[in-house]
Amino acid sequence: MATKHGDIEIGKLGNKIYYTWHGRQCERTMPSHVSNPQTEAQQAHRSSFALISKLSSYMKEAHLIGLHHMAVREHNSTYALFRRLNKACFTSDGDIDYPQVAVSRGPVTGADILSAVVDADGRLTVTFAPRGGDASDSLYLFAYNPTLCAGFLAAPVPRSAGVVTALLPDEWLQTAAASDNTNTFCLAPQETRPATTEEQTHSHNQTFHLYAFLRGSRLRTSDTIYRMLH
Repeated sequence: MATKHGDIEIGKLGNKIYYTWHGRQCERTMPSHVSNPQTEAQQAHRSSFALISKLSSYMKEAHLIGLHHMAVREHNSTYALFRRLNKACFTSDGDIDYPQVAVSRGPVTGADILSAVVDADGRLTVTFAPRGGDASDSLYLFAYNPTLCAGFLAAPVPRSAGVVTALLPDEWLQTAAASDNTNTFCLAPQETRPATTEEQTHSHNQTFHLYAFLRGSRLRTSDTIYRMLH
């Protein structure tokens, strides 16, 4: 229903919608018919879009920093950019290709995660190889828990530090304890490196996803660095 604000009308009246644009009274006519075919392809697209939109909200602490520079250059939001960059990582079945998810994109030299472990007190320790670059660049580490649909961003450290630590949220550890008798986690073994005895002993079905990136001068960032933590 349209309402009067002085000489200006705002709202719907019949098939007309009244609004203001730059202080001027404007109106538009509602379409007589809206095409909404419920095809299988359209339903799959909607399902994937819903999934990626949810994940973008869960990972906003990371992409608001990691995609900021690129979004500004494209005159876009980081939410929209996250959805565009990651649309191929989702299926209509609800599966997500986590290793391919990008929370950062840019020209800054990256780094390599060498090890990651959570001790019995819930402290996450990640060591990384700087791989050159400016020693003053900041490394950001984002951990995502798909079971709880929650993530947190660790305090940034200089590239030269080579290690970042953070205390996991209590609810993450409680969830882990419910699925196993230990809350110690180790870096998921890579194909090129066999699992050590300690990793085989402590790994279990509880999975975290680690996403890191470097940020340098003028807020430019590196591409996403990914590792899975069991």
